[in-house]
Amino acid sequence: MPVLNDQIALVDEIDSVDSYFECIASCGIDSEGSDCLTRCIEVHLKSNLD
Repeated sequence: MPVLNDQIALVDEIDSVDSYFECIASCGIDSEGSDCLTRCIEVHLKSNLD
């Protein structure tokens, strides 16, 4: 069932991207906002790169 596994992986990836966008939407645009954006990347997207 490789197709099913591929579909599950795609859904997980979409959930990570959605979570990332929700996270960055909560960040400010001040200097602390860049730290917030970095945390969003590390938490929501970095695991997909490994």
